[in-house]
Amino acid sequence: MPRWTDIGRTTAPMVRQLHDYWQSKRRGRDIPDRTDIDPAEIKPLLPNILIADASDPPFRVRYRLIGSRIAAASGMDLTGRYLDELIAADEEGHWLEFYEEAWRRRIPVYGEVTVPTLHGDEFRYEFGIFPLSRGSDDIGQFIAIEDYGGREPRLKQIEDRIAPWRESGEGER
Repeated sequence: MPRWTDIGRTTAPMVRQLHDYWQSKRRGRDIPDRTDIDPAEIKPLLPNILIADASDPPFRVRYRLIGSRIAAASGMDLTGRYLDELIAADEEGHWLEFYEEAWRRRIPVYGEVTVPTLHGDEFRYEFGIFPLSRGSDDIGQFIAIEDYGGREPRLKQIEDRIAPWRESGEGER
């Protein structure tokens, strides 16, 4: 999955909108605080937004909020789950690397993903991961977005690879 840190490479309008909003909330700091983010100001983006908590050590990402379009595309609500619990859906570990880069370098990370759909075709979308502080200088959260280009995909990626996790009973908490 290609990734980059230059917003100029991003073609997805929603990723660019969240980038501009995140930049406006920095107010001279390298990253904004979570309290600077007002969901009412980004209402059109909310169905495509993820809010995730960061923890360390070891570095982990826990999904606090999943937008309705992301839940529909993945076929499940990942709220409350840790990214490393879903590692079967990300066998190469790219998502954790992307979050960790944003966390370590204190910068947004952008990229594109190509995944199979339930219909057997491939679907490409862009994403952005933006670090946020939580009342201190440390990064405590991320606001991220997935821009599906106005389409409503049903991605095969998570449903196929998460089945062993679901069947083991761990998915029922």
